[in-house]
Amino acid sequence: MKVFKTCNTIIKRRITAMALYFLIFLALTVIMPILTADQHTLDFFEMKPNFTVINRDGDTPLSEGLAAYLGARGNKVVLDDRLETLQDASFYRATDYIIILPQGFRDAFFSGGTVKIKTVATTDSAKGFYVDMLINQYLNQARFYGSPDGMGEEALAAAVIRDLSAETRVETKRFGAGAPISTGFLIYNRMLSYMVIILIILCVSNITSAFRRPDMRMRNLCSPLKPRSMSLQQILCGVLVSAAVWVSLTVLGFIMYGSELAAADRRTVGLILLNTLVITLLALSVASLVSSFIRSANSQNAAANFVSLGLCFLGGVFVPLDLFGEGLLMASRFTPVYWYSTALDNIFALTSFEWGVMAPIWQAMLTQLIFTAAFFCLALVIGKHINQSEKSFSSVQTELDA
Repeated sequence: MKVFKTCNTIIKRRITAMALYFLIFLALTVIMPILTADQHTLDFFEMKPNFTVINRDGDTPLSEGLAAYLGARGNKVVLDDRLETLQDASFYRATDYIIILPQGFRDAFFSGGTVKIKTVATTDSAKGFYVDMLINQYLNQARFYGSPDGMGEEALAAAVIRDLSAETRVETKRFGAGAPISTGFLIYNRMLSYMVIILIILCVSNITSAFRRPDMRMRNLCSPLKPRSMSLQQILCGVLVSAAVWVSLTVLGFIMYGSELAAADRRTVGLILLNTLVITLLALSVASLVSSFIRSANSQNAAANFVSLGLCFLGGVFVPLDLFGEGLLMASRFTPVYWYSTALDNIFALTSFEWGVMAPIWQAMLTQLIFTAAFFCLALVIGKHINQSEKSFSSVQTELDA
């Protein structure tokens, strides 16, 4: 096992660089959940939009009731009834929604005429739709009571607010055997794919580059050790290094999020681990292919970063797939990390383990394995071509030359 021991020595010489990448990954896994926690929260809470009511119809119980109803569900922003003031407030997002009640609003409403309320909503904001819904609820409930002659306009407005303020008890039930997986653990496993790919590429490329040196190759060809045995020992070292990377990152994830996973369904956690194991095998195949083209120590870092970042950006690791355009999403489907992210998202959304629900997860994992087999086959073909050509004895610079 001399070749295997040599491979371990090469890996030990690069342990400092591996530790640096590991620390960077650890920092990202701490920062990313903090930055995106509000965007991925599963808890429900009522929005409190900022709104402004410009009443040009005078103080009537109907308009005052509308302002009071909106005030209980949002934050009232008082503005002067001037065009420039309203435009500036909308542009700088001082208010999310401006309601302008025109003159004659009250008379037109109770006479059954056309009620035209001017509204200005902040662009690209869902809060405007929410305020629209609140206004429609108030006016529709007021129409239900009809004319205020029988009960008085003030009593009508109070009755409308009382009806709309009614609340009901809501009970949240959980479907499944365990608690849902935390968002932080989801982000951690997304980032894990990037770290697995870059670390395994660096490890495998260091091993192959060292054995591709011309003097080393000529010496090995003269040795009694069979080339097949040498290759198997290198492959064994690559597999063990990949397993060590997977185990280390998995253990780190359980250390960071173990308390949150205590009540989770064991089947869900098992699927997550299986998905990360598949991406580890995929990373090993990618590393075998990429290392065939690496000729120097500088190109190792460049290739590892370029390949890992490219695959992860297109695969939805750093940017959620929901934000991708149709063209970019179509291109990302041809990358293996896309299927890792798809399987991960489906696992975190599981509410049952029926075949129809699990089918997309198995399909995504199978697609990753197909990519893995394709990359391994391509790496073998390219490696055989390089070994049989004159380029196999060309200059290869490694860290041992320094």
